[in-house]
Amino acid sequence: MPANIHRFMWISAIKRGMEEAFATELAGAGVQLRKRLQRQGVLTCSVFREGRYLFTYLEAGGADSLWAWDDRLSSLLDAWPGIGERDAHELRMNDIFHDDIPLDDVPWRRPGYRPTQRVGSLAKLKPEQYASYVFLHYQLQEEQPRLFNKYYTIGSFGDYIFSYHELPAIVEPTRKGLLATSETPPDWGVAMAPHFEPWADDTEREPVWRVMEEIFSMSRD
Repeated sequence: MPANIHRFMWISAIKRGMEEAFATELAGAGVQLRKRLQRQGVLTCSVFREGRYLFTYLEAGGADSLWAWDDRLSSLLDAWPGIGERDAHELRMNDIFHDDIPLDDVPWRRPGYRPTQRVGSLAKLKPEQYASYVFLHYQLQEEQPRLFNKYYTIGSFGDYIFSYHELPAIVEPTRKGLLATSETPPDWGVAMAPHFEPWADDTEREPVWRVMEEIFSMSRD
């Protein structure tokens, strides 16, 4: 992977009852936040909201790039208990699937490409199905890399999984993965169905993957 491109996913939680105050503050701080991210070497960043939860996708020009909310915005967020360090208002999610990674054989972002939409979605896994979900996704990832959308990635935090992708979908020439097997289930939808805990609070929305509102974005031209 080129040393100058790294991908991150974070989760944050707005304090209860402060959702609208946070949205107002973010709208006012957006310009300065974009400038700060550009100074830090961020290439693209999107923040999605579901209820009081925030999910951030970020690409940056360094492995040590950190996402951090400004002080005023942080004051409206819950603090996650830190282990051996300060409490944080953002926690990095675990990468459990990516359709592609930045490699030297093709440009990660080809000249002239501009996404028409950045999509962040949220789903819940049954706790007893977590290991199966990760196993099958790693198998797919390494048996069939560059299958359908190079920017598609999934991160996890507890029972929740966050997916990010961009449209139009970009598919690069195939490459060799880390597995030489061919065991990925042919009917992927049937194989995945038992892993999810359907949303029970809103029957009018998609029962598994809940597309979220994008409340902030930036990209370097």
